[in-house]
Amino acid sequence: MNPSDPKLERLVRHVDGRLSEAEADQVAASLREDATARRFLREMAEQAVVIADLERETHGRRAVMQEHAIAVPSRGRLARILTPSRPFGAVLAIAASIAILLSAGLVFRKFQHRGEIATITALDGAIQWTGDGGRVVRDLTVGTKLQGGIIEGIEPLSWFELQFADGTTVAITGNSTLTFSDLGQKRLQLKSGTASANVRPQHSGRPMLIQTTSAVLEVLGTQFAVETDTSATRLDVSQGKVRVKRLSDGADLEVPARHRVLAAADHDFSVVPVLVPVDTWTSRLALGPERTLGRWIPPNAERDAALLAVPFTTRLRWTIFAAATGVSAWDAPPVTLHPGSSLRLRGRLAMSSQVYFGVTVRDANGAFAGRFQTVRSAGEFVAGEDFDVTLPFRDFVLDPVLKPMAKKLPTRPFELTVESVWCHTLTRPAGLELFQAQVIPPAVP
Repeated sequence: MNPSDPKLERLVRHVDGRLSEAEADQVAASLREDATARRFLREMAEQAVVIADLERETHGRRAVMQEHAIAVPSRGRLARILTPSRPFGAVLAIAASIAILLSAGLVFRKFQHRGEIATITALDGAIQWTGDGGRVVRDLTVGTKLQGGIIEGIEPLSWFELQFADGTTVAITGNSTLTFSDLGQKRLQLKSGTASANVRPQHSGRPMLIQTTSAVLEVLGTQFAVETDTSATRLDVSQGKVRVKRLSDGADLEVPARHRVLAAADHDFSVVPVLVPVDTWTSRLALGPERTLGRWIPPNAERDAALLAVPFTTRLRWTIFAAATGVSAWDAPPVTLHPGSSLRLRGRLAMSSQVYFGVTVRDANGAFAGRFQTVRSAGEFVAGEDFDVTLPFRDFVLDPVLKPMAKKLPTRPFELTVESVWCHTLTRPAGLELFQAQVIPPAVP
């Protein structure tokens, strides 16, 4: 082997940390296709170890030899390249790095990705990514390439879709936290919240793994949605199959398409068919604040339970005062909208204000499918008096904030599953309270 060969010279300069991105791509190609390049890298590691030993043994004599102008014997061109004034510890570190990369089979992936393993393909709301060394980035945009790390939705409107190099997509919605990596095998941890995935076929020996607080999911290629909290993991499989291991006792089972499972220490661990959708639903706020957004006010002899709108600031720096309640729960049939469906809401405003009413919907695979809304003017509400409005879904349009993602989302909310119903005022508090929400099915002809 001739170390003056440009390909081998680039390998040396990679070890020395002096490669441009274009050269790194050339190195990646060499290592994938050229056995000589791989052998050369191993020999560099071997020579580095030898040189480190020589440096350690002669360290004490070197100063004396230099003091008397005695030339240090040549150790060959490759050795000189590897050790330009380096102490033996640094040389040994280089050898160890090369050996670890080769033995673990990671060197090719390192060159190929340069640390970037996925791309943002859609986002909305406030999203935060934490990378190596605790670096925090909030100004994420579609097209941003990310290294492994932690991605978080930090407001109720947050939505994020991540695409890996093989086309696999993973999305989170709402206040969710996802850790992700891909070193030849995709490993994710959903610490809290909701995620959906469309997983391309994976290598049989390296399935995608998703860990939650209560389960581990093993995925070879499928579409599914998963929701988790501190004690339970809920999985719905749309296509393919997912193997689930319950962490409390190590029990595992396979979940096929159109089936679901709940993994929790205090619940029966068995596969059941997905529930048949319904087209009617009524909120039950009197039961408590679970799966709601807003300040829950309990009922009393004089009034119904209510959700008082609370403020939060969106990614566009707008302050909205919102109240919301979940609709399709894991333990209840999914609620589906049709062209003749309507939304009825009862509530109150302390002061007259324009009000936005809307729904957040998911597609059949559990993925985010948009927010659809309609607006009513301040003149339709009387300050301090209850309101009761019925809103046909044919009047609902895609939230204008989602316009940049319009091509990825449905244009209408029909034949989609309702995740939540919400209402809000914009910019200033108006004392908005929500008493009840209903999805009303189409009228029977």
